[in-house]
Amino acid sequence: MKIETQMQVAKNMRYLRNVFGYTQSEVADGIHMCRSTYALYELGRKIPGADTIVDLADFYHVRVDTILQSEGTKLLTDVIFSDKCKDQSISLVDIFYQLSPYAQGCLMERAVTLLEQESANGIPGVIPVA
Repeated sequence: MKIETQMQVAKNMRYLRNVFGYTQSEVADGIHMCRSTYALYELGRKIPGADTIVDLADFYHVRVDTILQSEGTKLLTDVIFSDKCKDQSISLVDIFYQLSPYAQGCLMERAVTLLEQESANGIPGVIPVA
């Protein structure tokens, strides 16, 4: 595996874990490995095998190619439409479209403000998709 691909997989693994709100220990337990090994995968210092990638895909209810995805926008789309996020995403989109165009703009501005506040306060959140 090329180092660029290895680092992208590591970034995707961190992103997925943060999106779903898991700790490294929770993911490692869920795919039956020790946390230190999982941490090495997320740091890009160790290459996950095919079995690990399949286990992660099953754990997050996403396709294997989602974990291997090199395009940030596609990764985000795959995650949003994963089974695990489906109910929350549908609910959020439904609420958004019930708002007036003005309120939709206000909601988007507020969401950006919340992200900035959490980042400034060191609250771990979702890793931005590049």
